[in-house]
Amino acid sequence: MSTTVSDASAIVTSGALSGDRSAALHTLDEPALLLRACDGDKPAFAELVRRNQGRVRGLLMKLAQDRVLADDLAQEVFLRAYRGLVGFQQRSAFGTWLYRIAYNVYLNNRTRVRRFCELPEDYVAAAVAPEGALSAPRSDLRRDLSAAIETLPERYRAVVVLYYLEEVSYPEIADILGVPLGTVKTHLHRAKKLLRERMTAA
Repeated sequence: MSTTVSDASAIVTSGALSGDRSAALHTLDEPALLLRACDGDKPAFAELVRRNQGRVRGLLMKLAQDRVLADDLAQEVFLRAYRGLVGFQQRSAFGTWLYRIAYNVYLNNRTRVRRFCELPEDYVAAAVAPEGALSAPRSDLRRDLSAAIETLPERYRAVVVLYYLEEVSYPEIADILGVPLGTVKTHLHRAKKLLRERMTAA
């Protein structure tokens, strides 16, 4: 599949299909869409973007704690996915593959800007749920928990976000992060211990 950055960018940013073409693609399952997209069918890839962009942006928002940055990174994720479709061998689910790209894009960005974008000491991570939907005590608890997750070491935080907030299975997390299954379980166990300690001390 031959493509340029401008081609891919147009597909990712529009995500819009027209008329009967959109309706027809909407009825296809993901494997069928993938086959078409791998053969260079741009509307099929646009439909894949439409179906998955919410999940990808949600993951990046939880990792980056910045909605604008998450949107920018999500676009980069789908650009990389479009260019990498030829190498996608479907050994994992398409969503898992996208999560792996998203996590790598997030890590690359974090490495690039770390020394320029240190969080202020009084930074509090955004609550996962809108505060208006929670009672005051529960809102405070959610805020404290979100802030505690933000302070976890990167390898632990990613596992917590994927397992608890995105409900990704252990094997999929191992695939996304590129680590053994046992490492995922160990990281999650240690992360929970750290969170208990920090929430108790709060």
